[in-house]
Amino acid sequence: MFYPIQYPKTLSMTLFTLGVSLSLTVNAVDCGDVITEPATLTEDLVCEFTDAPALTIQGPTGSLYMNGHSLTCLGSDAGNGIVLIGTSAELSTGTVNGCNDAVLLLEAGGHTVYGINALLPLDDAIVVSSDSNIVTGNYALGDGNDSDDGIDINGNLNFISQNIIELSGDEGMEVDGTSNTIIGNTITGSDSDGVELDGDFSVFVSNIVQDNDNTGIEIEGSSCTVSNNTTTENGSSGISLEFSASNNGISQNTSSDNGAYGILVTGVNAIGNNIVFNTATGNGLFDLEDLFESEDCSVNNNLWSGNTFSSAEPSCLE
Repeated sequence: MFYPIQYPKTLSMTLFTLGVSLSLTVNAVDCGDVITEPATLTEDLVCEFTDAPALTIQGPTGSLYMNGHSLTCLGSDAGNGIVLIGTSAELSTGTVNGCNDAVLLLEAGGHTVYGINALLPLDDAIVVSSDSNIVTGNYALGDGNDSDDGIDINGNLNFISQNIIELSGDEGMEVDGTSNTIIGNTITGSDSDGVELDGDFSVFVSNIVQDNDNTGIEIEGSSCTVSNNTTTENGSSGISLEFSASNNGISQNTSSDNGAYGILVTGVNAIGNNIVFNTATGNGLFDLEDLFESEDCSVNNNLWSGNTFSSAEPSCLE
């Protein structure tokens, strides 16, 4: 199922005292182009490249409004789809299909990507390897084991919102950069974890993470805020704090009907976490579990308080 999302595109208009004249230059866009000014796609493109992207958008002056059209990469060793470079490049409103990485945000950053259907990539759907980008209202559809991550975030200070990510071959979303804000996304059907939060100071709020093969939200970073998310029907845990995940705030999440645990602390150095006011019910083994807490909760490495649950190990968790 596709989720084409249409957004208004700012067009250049010249207003005259007597009447209104609309001035819009539509430049032809061909495979292999480097786009350095505003351009509108007027037809579907089919590109066959292995060592260069199908299209490159060079900011700050370059932008591409796909106008509902598609770019399709051909070949079993297809190249990347659309690459945004420089600063403040923009891509909107179309489909990128069958490429290695569908969309890549590189170099200085500050780019904007919205309303893109990134379909059946050979690797990642959207790769964010620069800082201060906006990625919103996109649809990333993987091909199970034949693809990798839905959205792969290596940069910092990015805003990722209202994206739908389905059937990724690895994680639905992998966050390695720091201080990224991730709000209102839906992540389902990944072959591994729904989300892997490795970067510190991540803000992960009001997302839906369900029906992923492994853990819904796996946290390895520190000083993250994970709040008001719904994580259900994942194969393992709903939320898991692993390795040295420390000083995280885990609050007001619903983590229910997962295969093993609702909320799990499994890292020996996962300490100083506040796990408060969450709801965890109907999970396969325990709703709450801290593998390194004593039976009387005297170790007290993490704060468990105000949670709603039916089962816990140790039973003193609150």
